[in-house]
Amino acid sequence: MRIILFFLLYLSVEAGPISSGGPLSENQKAMDVSYYTLDIKVDPYRQTISGSVKINFKLFRQVNSIELDLKDGYVVSGTLIDGMSLAFKHENNKILIDNPGIDLFSEHVVEIKYGGKPPKATNPPWDGGFTWETSEDGSPWIGVSCQSNGAHIWYPCKEHPSDKSIGADIFITVPDPLMAISNGLLQSVNSQKNKWSKWHWKTKYPISTYNINITIGNFSTIEKEAYVLNEPLSLVYYVLPEKENGGYELLDEAEEHIRFYASHFGQYPWIDEKFGLVHTPYSGMEHQTINAYGNNYKKTKRGYDFILFHEAGHEWWGNYLSVSDWADFWIHEGFDTYAEAIYVEEKYGIESRIEFVKNRFRGNIKNEFPVVPKINAVAKNRSGNDVYYKGAFVLHMLRYLIGYDVLKGSLREFLHMPKELPDNQTSTSEFISLINENAGQDLDWFFKQYLYKAEPPTLKLAKKQHNDKVYIDIWWDEEGFKMPLDIVYNSFDGKRERKLELNNRPKRIVIPKGSDLLIDPDEWILFEMVETN
Repeated sequence: MRIILFFLLYLSVEAGPISSGGPLSENQKAMDVSYYTLDIKVDPYRQTISGSVKINFKLFRQVNSIELDLKDGYVVSGTLIDGMSLAFKHENNKILIDNPGIDLFSEHVVEIKYGGKPPKATNPPWDGGFTWETSEDGSPWIGVSCQSNGAHIWYPCKEHPSDKSIGADIFITVPDPLMAISNGLLQSVNSQKNKWSKWHWKTKYPISTYNINITIGNFSTIEKEAYVLNEPLSLVYYVLPEKENGGYELLDEAEEHIRFYASHFGQYPWIDEKFGLVHTPYSGMEHQTINAYGNNYKKTKRGYDFILFHEAGHEWWGNYLSVSDWADFWIHEGFDTYAEAIYVEEKYGIESRIEFVKNRFRGNIKNEFPVVPKINAVAKNRSGNDVYYKGAFVLHMLRYLIGYDVLKGSLREFLHMPKELPDNQTSTSEFISLINENAGQDLDWFFKQYLYKAEPPTLKLAKKQHNDKVYIDIWWDEEGFKMPLDIVYNSFDGKRERKLELNNRPKRIVIPKGSDLLIDPDEWILFEMVETN
C-alpha cells in the first residue's frame, strides 16, 4: 500500500482546461472564506509539492458538503474540520467534504492534507502551473503562475474572485540555500532537518486567491527605503546574482512609478508591508506586495520599464480594488493600462500621449468581443487585447467627454468609496453609476456602445462638390449614439477647429475645394469611418 501511495503522490497533475470564476455552486454560495494558512514543502529536485492548507470559513446555511477547489491529480491524504477527520471525495477538480452539521455563522477551520506534481506552465504567466528553471550557478529557480487557471492548480481554496480572504499566513519549506519569497512581511526563517528551511510570510490585508504566490531561488536582496506621500515604504527586490547589476536603478524607477500612482489614486495600499519585486523566469505578473519581474530591465523607446510600471499599477487596480466577476476584468487591466497614457503625458508631453494612444491603444484594439461580457465569466477567456487596450480607450474617451478633472477625481473616488460588496470589490455597473453622477449626465449610451458591444460605432461621411465648394455630411450610424467629435479644416475665412455635436442625423460642413478635413486629430475617439455617396 505504501508503494502505491508513493507512486500516486508523484504523478503529474495535468494542466487541463480549468479556470477561475464562473457560476458558484450552491455549496460555495453558502460559504465565506476569511483566512488561508498554507504550509507547503516544495521539492525542486522531484518537482513536487506537499503539505497542508487550513482555511477559516463560515457557513450561512446548511449544506451537505463543504466544497473546495483543487486540481485533479493530487493525492489528498486527509480532510479535517475543526480537527475532526471526515470523509471526502476528490473529483472533477473539487473536494467535497461531508458536513458534520457545523454551527452556522460561526468560524470553523477546514484542513486539507495533500501532495503531488503540480502542472508545468507552458506559457507563463498566461497559463497556470509551475516554472522549474535553474539559475546560472545551477540552483533551482521556480515561479508559479495561476491568475487565469486559478490558484487551485497548486493549493486547495475557494477559487472565485468574489471571495477574498482577510489575510494569509504562508509557510514554504525549501532546501538550503534557496529563498522562498511571498506576500506581506517575512516573519521568520527556521532551519529544518537535512538542510531545509521553512520561510514564514504573513499579510494582514484582504487578498485574492491568485495573488497568493511564491517564487523560489538563490536570490540576492536589494532594498531601499522610500517615502510616498510622506509615509515610509520599504522597497525590496529579490534577484538572481547574475542580474543584480541594475537592481538599484530598478528600485529607483519603481519609487517614481509608485509616487505617480499615489499622486493620482491615493496612498500605496500596502504601505505597512512592502513594495516587493522578485526575479522570475517570465516577463511579469502582479502579486500583492511581491510582483513577479522578469523583464531584464528593458525600456520602452521613451526610456521607462513598461512591465515594472504596469505591474506596480496593479497594486491599486486589481489587488486593492478587485472585481467579483471576471466579466468586469477590464477594471483591473483597462484602468491600469489607461494610467500609462497619463504617465506618458505628464513625463513626455501631450504630443507623446497622442502618439502613445494611437500606437499603443488604438493599434492593439481588435474589437473581438465586448469589453464586458455576460456575468459569471471565467478568467481563462478574459486575457485578450480588448480587455487591456479597448478598456483603456474607454477611459480615454471619458476624459474627452466629461473632462480630465472629473475623470481623475472619479477614478480616485472609485478606488476608495464604500462598495456594495465586501473587501473593496466592485463591478462595471457601480463604476457607471458613479460616472453618471459625477458627470451630471446619463452616459449609458456611451457605455452601451463601448463596453457591451464588440464592434465600434460607424461614422458616416457623404461628400458632394459644387463649383469651388465641398459639402460634407457627417453622422453616426447608430441610433441614440451622440459622441461629439473634433474636426480641423480650412474654411473660406481661414483654418477652423470645431467640436461637432453629432447623432444619427447628418450635420453639414462646407469647405473649399482642395482643402483637407481632419477628423479626430488628437486621437480621442474609437470609431470606423465609411464614406457614402
